[in-house]
Amino acid sequence: MAPRRKHNPMRSDRLRIAFATQEYVTEASYDGGIANYVYRTAASLARLGHDVHVITLSYEDEAQFQHHGISVHRVTFDKRWLQLNRITRYRLTTTLHLLALSAAVFQKLKQLNHEQAFDLIQFPNCGYSGLFSILFLRVPHVLRASWNEPEWNKSDELRPTMDSRARALIERLQFRLSPNVYAPSRTLQKILNGTESSASVRVISPPCYLETTKWDYSIRNQLLPDKDYCLFVGRFELRKGFHILAQALPVLLEKFPNACAVLVGRDKPSELAPSMAEYARFACQAFGDRLIVIDQIPHRQLYPIIDGARLVVLPSLIDNLPNACLEAMALGKAVVGTAGASFEELIDHGENGFLVAPNNVAALAETLVEAWAKEGLDRIGLRARETVADLSPETTIPALIDYYREIIQA
Repeated sequence: MAPRRKHNPMRSDRLRIAFATQEYVTEASYDGGIANYVYRTAASLARLGHDVHVITLSYEDEAQFQHHGISVHRVTFDKRWLQLNRITRYRLTTTLHLLALSAAVFQKLKQLNHEQAFDLIQFPNCGYSGLFSILFLRVPHVLRASWNEPEWNKSDELRPTMDSRARALIERLQFRLSPNVYAPSRTLQKILNGTESSASVRVISPPCYLETTKWDYSIRNQLLPDKDYCLFVGRFELRKGFHILAQALPVLLEKFPNACAVLVGRDKPSELAPSMAEYARFACQAFGDRLIVIDQIPHRQLYPIIDGARLVVLPSLIDNLPNACLEAMALGKAVVGTAGASFEELIDHGENGFLVAPNNVAALAETLVEAWAKEGLDRIGLRARETVADLSPETTIPALIDYYREIIQA
């Protein structure tokens, strides 16, 4: 039986909301847009006076603390789940890892909900951290879609394994159990509607704002003094079109002798190479130190590098309004993105950025040359900034709250 709600005189206005996530910005291990999205959304809700809790996977401890008005609850793994790895001969490592997270999230949410009932809980679709809570906790919930694993794996040219098939099946089950699903882009909505979810997937734009004004220029000053460069930010993986960019960059670097290319993000292995950073270095070996590779860095060091770029290049094969695009546009940068991969939902070619056909080296090289030489890039960047101003929390968060209240009342 669900716990009886404690009386709250502000209940009609103030919501008690929980977010479950496999990554969060307080954790050193976070590696992607989900952490940033959860933080921006949770912080925006907390500033409006809502009681917001984030339950996140941690490899450190099970501490509870306040983070910018948000109650953060760390959960760790029960070692019994890890023992199953040995039993399955490590063929389901990621599947069991995520099931362990789902179990830990359920136990924490059950405890917190018993202390004071939640109005609503939001789960990510990827990683199925909400699976056990959806099955056993009687609280309204919403699923926020970030990706579709089969489509993403196809773009990364990953061969199906027992582990990946099991993950896809469990993620699909979580979708089927969730009547309320929303996505940040029409591109992902189109992929999901009628395929994964029994619900009709809504589109609710993510909040976009710069997370810090305290910039650290040390890396930019050390590696990029007085350099004119195009910039890639993101994981070095096939889905992000990193290999297409690596093959197109020599055309740009040869055409413009003063141009440099900067790649910022986490290196990944792929079907093409054990290190995609080395793949890019090999492709651009004729241009020596005009290719600069930087490991993943925090926003306080990343923002100055984005701010100093002439162009930001994000040639994804498939994507979902990535944070790198939103942040670059918010900083007034012209972005080269791929048509059909959600960028066209923000970018009008030649007006506030540039669009190029995906998975096409020649087309990307031609667009890079065109964009680099384009007069009025500052004006295009200004229009980009004006575009993402429509995604401010003042606009996007009220729409999300209205959706939450619709679910709660139903």
